[in-house]
Amino acid sequence: MMNDNKNMDLVLPQFFSVNLDGGEDTTIPLRFYQSFLGGTVLKESFGHSELKLKSGECLVFSKVTEHCPVRKGTITLTCDTTTLNHSNFSSLKLVQSIPDKNYSLYEDPWGNWVWFYFLDSKNSAKRSG
Repeated sequence: MMNDNKNMDLVLPQFFSVNLDGGEDTTIPLRFYQSFLGGTVLKESFGHSELKLKSGECLVFSKVTEHCPVRKGTITLTCDTTTLNHSNFSSLKLVQSIPDKNYSLYEDPWGNWVWFYFLDSKNSAKRSG
């Protein structure tokens, strides 16, 4: 049997970003998430903003337009429980708290969902369901 794989030279797509609804002015959620996650602003404008994290991921915030039909998204963050004291944390609305687990689901001011996995004492997130 001859292996005739014509796709050997195929260049696979590369992950670029997590896309979130940025509301009317995408600079606001850009700065909101930068306050939690740090990172470098790649682009900042009223309708489209990009935040590059130290770990390499990119968050893209877009305003819904005719040529950019953005859907609300979900991201998951691992963090220490001290994040609960962050000045912007009060802007998040609790959607669901999981009893006896170290994770909770929140909604940001733009309608995106944010799962927070709070780190245990061994610096790893408990993700057992």
